[in-house]
Amino acid sequence: MRAILTLVLCGLTTESLLSQDKPVKIMLATTSSTPAAFLLENLPKVGCPNVTIVLDESNADYVLEAQGGDFEGAHGSEGSHGPRPPRPKARYRLFKNSAAVFGTTPVKEKNAVKDLCKYLQNGSSK
Repeated sequence: MRAILTLVLCGLTTESLLSQDKPVKIMLATTSSTPAAFLLENLPKVGCPNVTIVLDESNADYVLEAQGGDFEGAHGSEGSHGPRPPRPKARYRLFKNSAAVFGTTPVKEKNAVKDLCKYLQNGSSK
């Protein structure tokens, strides 16, 4: 019984590692306001180290339209803040073959990156 459980756990671990290692090529849409440098810095931090940004749509697996809401910069929002007006939401939409396959609209842009990474790890394989 223990041997079977070990084999199952090893299989699950190997499968999850393989799905994370699959390289993904993304092209940023011309309407994107999020800099590619922000994505390249933050995607590896949230578990997507194998995402690359390409310039040619014919080489891309996906096209990403990334519009930051309250753009925090590379290191996020630091320090105390006084009363703030309502913050605009970030809007990330991912397209494959001109069809929208994923979208998210959190307030913080780093959360949009996390959501995108989760989709690339899990949702894109379905």
